[in-house]
Amino acid sequence: MREPGDRPDDDLLARLVGDVDRFFAERWRRRFTVFPGAGRFLLPAMPTLEEVDALISGPAIDEAAGRRFASFPAAGVASSRRWLGGPLATPAADEAINLPEAERWLPRLAPLAGALARRFAAPANLQLFLARAGAGLRPHSDIHDSFILQIAGRKRWQVEDVDAAALRPLGNAGGAFGAAARTIELEPGDVLYKPSHGLHATTSLSPRTLSLTASVVTLSAGEALRRWLDAATAIDPAWSIQLPPTADELARLAAALADLPGLLPDAVALVAACRPLDPDA
Repeated sequence: MREPGDRPDDDLLARLVGDVDRFFAERWRRRFTVFPGAGRFLLPAMPTLEEVDALISGPAIDEAAGRRFASFPAAGVASSRRWLGGPLATPAADEAINLPEAERWLPRLAPLAGALARRFAAPANLQLFLARAGAGLRPHSDIHDSFILQIAGRKRWQVEDVDAAALRPLGNAGGAFGAAARTIELEPGDVLYKPSHGLHATTSLSPRTLSLTASVVTLSAGEALRRWLDAATAIDPAWSIQLPPTADELARLAAALADLPGLLPDAVALVAACRPLDPDA
């Protein structure tokens, strides 16, 4: 199978959502959306349930470095565990398991993370979710936009779209569903777009389920401005002057400062200037 993102003309996002312009105009940051079967071409590169079992049950993976996975029981507080050899072949019946940094432990997933990172000019984090029938995640919202690929089994999502007028919190949070909540069911190969801060909960419908969540960590406008300033001030050696300046250096700084507004005429230029930046820089 050709890896996603291995050619310049291979637009992964278009393969997942179809009409990209319509997606951004109508769905992005607004509405949970299912794209039935859109991720089938990715399934051959995905791990199996058996591979994930072997990964989290042993042998130990760099225990000294504190590598962890998250456990989400049906009741109580979510916890982190170290990867240890042997004690956990599969999740307990009442819990879901979140395995972060999936591309690190399964390098064949790295092209997928790279393709999304290039498309959004921002890092993409991959996580695997593993659960038994009836297990899942309680209602909550996340700060990042995500694309979910159902790999094995069937999973039910309860979702509520984002209120565009509401203030979005800065981090992940719990919540309660309102009258606008609806139910979505995913089968292998289906892709779900999850907007940032969209309330959701999950339940595994099959004896075991496995899914991949690819979260895009997009820049804020302030972060984009800081990146632009870093790039713009690197051009002129005046910005390397150590403070406090001499009279001559102060004049050089004044001239450099006067040049900055002309380099960035408007907000559209800010976005355009930051798009090509290396997301790993």
